[in-house]
Amino acid sequence: MTLCRRVCAMVVIALTALSLGYAEEVDLLQALQRGDVWAQFRGWGQGAVRGTIGRSAYGPQQLSIGPGTQLQAQRGGVQGMMTLGQTRVDLRGQSLAQVTIPAVCTNLGWRTPTAADIMVPARHPNTRLASVAAAASQRRVAPPVAQLATWAVANNPRRADIERYLNEVVAGVQAPPQLEKSRLLLQAADLLRAAKLKPGEFRMFQ
Repeated sequence: MTLCRRVCAMVVIALTALSLGYAEEVDLLQALQRGDVWAQFRGWGQGAVRGTIGRSAYGPQQLSIGPGTQLQAQRGGVQGMMTLGQTRVDLRGQSLAQVTIPAVCTNLGWRTPTAADIMVPARHPNTRLASVAAAASQRRVAPPVAQLATWAVANNPRRADIERYLNEVVAGVQAPPQLEKSRLLLQAADLLRAAKLKPGEFRMFQ
């Protein structure tokens, strides 16, 4: 093989490897750390966050935002949010993408973030919360169930502390309110068990 052909072959191999690498799904936090993408997230109410993600010229074409990713509020007294489920972001053929990610609050009693609140993504230091998010994703539980289990782990509230939230959730439900509240709490306890946690250790279930 001539020198020219060898060089061309090496270039083709390198470009193929590079294109395959960019086609792979990359974790958002890893891509942010490397500077391959940028992202800005804002609050979007009790059950979601909304964001804009952009990639560099050689950034990944597909991103993944895993369950348990923390979105930290930048103002005091504003709840943090934790993502539920696996969100995939397709950046093929575009440099920007808009995403809305299902999430739950992690600070009971604090103000719910709105579009005026910037949220910074980070890996949550509480591995038990990440386990709850992963279990909620696998079982596809209702948002109130995931929220109750998350508050149990993050804030360990008493049953009385979540009564207002439960009243809001069951408002308009045809089933008797107390029965519906008990059903939600039982499902939240089951979710904790699925996350390898013991519901009896949390005041909500005592």
